[in-house]
Amino acid sequence: MENKSLNIFNTSCVLADPVTTSDATYQRVEGIIGHEYFHNWTGNRVTCRDWFQLTLKEGLTVFRDQQFSGQINDCRAVKRIENV
Repeated sequence: MENKSLNIFNTSCVLADPVTTSDATYQRVEGIIGHEYFHNWTGNRVTCRDWFQLTLKEGLTVFRDQQFSGQINDCRAVKRIENV
């Protein structure tokens, strides 16, 4: 189970100087924070029985992080196969 209220980050993954930081770095910070936030949300609601279920839980977290980042940056991270 994930810790409900504790996230530990490296400062390079959270802090960004507006003068020297590129757009890619801002997106990296956003992605890391979103990913860990969604780990907290799904971690307290999904209990894994084995390693296979853990990979499903990680996949769900990555999917939700990509959806969040796509909405924030006004682009779709996940596309339907017929639209590719």
